[in-house]
Amino acid sequence: MKKKFLSLFMAIIMVLSVSVSVYADETSPPATRGEIVKTLLMAADAYQPGINKEYVMQGFNDLRENEPAKKVEALVMLSRAFGELPEPVGNDLRSGTFGVEFTDVPAWAKKDIDKLAKAGVLTGKPDGTLGANDNITIDEFQNIIARVWTLKGSHLNDDFYEAINKEWLNKSTILAGEIMGGVFPELHKQNNNKIEKIIDELAGKQFTEGTKEQKIADFYATALDTKNRNKQGIEPIQKYVKDIDGAKTIDELVQADLTLEKELGLSSLFSFAIMGDAKNSSENALYYTGLATGLDKNSFITEDEKAKKAYIQYMAKLLVSSGEKESAAKAHAEKIYGMEKSLASVSLEPHEQGDVNKYYNPYTIEQFDDMFKTIDMKQVLKSMKVDSANKVIVIDEKLAQKGAELLNEANLDVLKAYSKVQLLSATGGLLSDEFRDAANEFSATLYGVTGEKTDQEIAVAKTTGTMGGYLEQMFAEKHFSPEAKKDVEQMVEKLIATYEERIKSLDWMSETTKDKAIKKLDTMIVKIGYPDKWDTTLDKVAIKTYDEGGSLFSNTFTVNKAYIDNTKAKLGKPVDRTEWGTSVYTVNAFYNPLNNEITFPAGILQAPFYDINAKPEENYGAIGMIIGHEISHAFDNNGSAYDENGNANNWWTEEDFEKFKEKNQELIEFYNNIEIIPGVLNDGQLTLSENVADLGGMAASLQVVSNMSNPDYKAYFESNAEMWKSTTTKEFAAILSKNDVHSANKIRVNRTIVNFQQFYDAYGIKPGDGMYVAPEDRVSIW
Repeated sequence: MKKKFLSLFMAIIMVLSVSVSVYADETSPPATRGEIVKTLLMAADAYQPGINKEYVMQGFNDLRENEPAKKVEALVMLSRAFGELPEPVGNDLRSGTFGVEFTDVPAWAKKDIDKLAKAGVLTGKPDGTLGANDNITIDEFQNIIARVWTLKGSHLNDDFYEAINKEWLNKSTILAGEIMGGVFPELHKQNNNKIEKIIDELAGKQFTEGTKEQKIADFYATALDTKNRNKQGIEPIQKYVKDIDGAKTIDELVQADLTLEKELGLSSLFSFAIMGDAKNSSENALYYTGLATGLDKNSFITEDEKAKKAYIQYMAKLLVSSGEKESAAKAHAEKIYGMEKSLASVSLEPHEQGDVNKYYNPYTIEQFDDMFKTIDMKQVLKSMKVDSANKVIVIDEKLAQKGAELLNEANLDVLKAYSKVQLLSATGGLLSDEFRDAANEFSATLYGVTGEKTDQEIAVAKTTGTMGGYLEQMFAEKHFSPEAKKDVEQMVEKLIATYEERIKSLDWMSETTKDKAIKKLDTMIVKIGYPDKWDTTLDKVAIKTYDEGGSLFSNTFTVNKAYIDNTKAKLGKPVDRTEWGTSVYTVNAFYNPLNNEITFPAGILQAPFYDINAKPEENYGAIGMIIGHEISHAFDNNGSAYDENGNANNWWTEEDFEKFKEKNQELIEFYNNIEIIPGVLNDGQLTLSENVADLGGMAASLQVVSNMSNPDYKAYFESNAEMWKSTTTKEFAAILSKNDVHSANKIRVNRTIVNFQQFYDAYGIKPGDGMYVAPEDRVSIW
């Protein structure tokens, strides 16, 4: 499928959500009672003005200030200090911990502990206890204080993100069938509505065969036709399932897979991608990833029981739908899980996947063939029409080696089941409702998704995704003016110039390295709104309704196969740097290190990210920061490994690179172990590249604002905070914390703005405030 060949490209490009500190340190010593009281008097003063020591410690006849505080004592004092707490609604209700009855709370503390538990700010131990008599550290305590600040959301000096967005967060909802809500999903929905209007104007009308209008209208008709889709059931892929089931040897299974790839462009056993060679980015090269897994690495490694059960159940339902008996399907699903766990255990960590030193492992064709002891990979490459490659770049070496090891006769039974699951999960959304229902149930269990999208919403989404080559043109013509394109281009020019000024003024980098960095800036390719020339792949394909012998399945794979064939034809050819790697209506922005390019689709160049009529400070706090963010990816821990031509090539002096690594380490520590939701922490190592980009993007965009006459810093910072407002399920927030290279949106705001003096001056942030970070503890890089 087209998506399979683009997946690596999207993985490598960089994307865009104290006195009283909220950042925990597990090594800190137990807090004394005196420290607890002192901390509370500062933390709660804005919420209960005039709060005093006597009130907080009432009932404790002898405070014994120097003795360690028990957790229950600290929590009772916290309850008193903050007084009445709001009833959790909206995002607080989604992310808090509720319905817990702690078994170890003494009677004298029950009222206060119940109040905090009802507010959702307490987490307990797996055995159902609070740990009432345990010691508590100041850092643990401050995490609980931060949860109360979040719940209150009334004092921006303590929690800027929450205070600015509180009204929205309290009213926030997640649409049926969606996984999150916020500015990005809202704009995505708005763009979809605009596209739906374009589609609706064409739907049901007769057009000349072969025209853009006919193809869009007829594809949409098949996407809406659930009756015929359900009538077909599994029939569109039945012959492929039969071939897999009938395989008596590994070679026969491979041939079944190659038939599938030849006819649909879909492979269950071999995952290749074609894109610029990271060491010679002007030429397209062949990359290999290895066998896919259906859960993230962390879920496998930690033996997450909920994820395991949901995934096995999902696979079993797919196999039953393909004709297997329930008992056999469940047994096969369990074996697949075991096999995938063995693959996940050796695979790259999420934060390693963008590191060229990890993913660039070139093999000669002979070496690649030798990796597979039971399969003729030369024949596989020839069948897939990628045998013109003179090497294969193996992205995840250990994963590929483990997969090659598993492809043997002894594993034939589980490999056949695995192939069917891969096929069914890739095509199920185009088949009968039973496949979609299984996927919805899996998402509901694993990610906390509630409700389902309507048939019309699904049809629009499928049409938008598959017929984008035409719909993107129509969207750009209607919703992104030449004036807006020119204005954004000028913003980019100004930000690149500002970035150059900042590089020149760095005190930690030598002139030699600065010259190379500036050269990379000066040669950066900028793509705004839409491409200069439109892709014509869809002109070559025919779209047919069910009455004409077509189907949603056949139309989708006819289009996907055409894109895949185009991609294969590029192998070994020069890279076309004018091509776009994303759709025009995407609500996102990108840096591609292999092209040294930044891309801002028309989809994100809409309000509230960008509004040609908004205050300049508001635009710079939103899209300006994002532009600076993408520029910064050229100089983050991953992007900095590539030169101005997009080649992985060290342009640093040894001394400068050591200083750069030290600054990266400071950022890792600065963004690490910050609580996202109760019990879920941000990972500073995983999110390093995006944190570098956020910090650099804010530094550059804020400097542009600082050069304005009488700049409105509040407009800048509040626009930035509003841009990142979001809500998601508790389950998905936990999964993102282990897999997403972006910090949680709240952390992207609160932990970034505290490094800039303009923020302190604009809002009067002072020592003792939750948002205060002492100057010597602030971080900077670009």
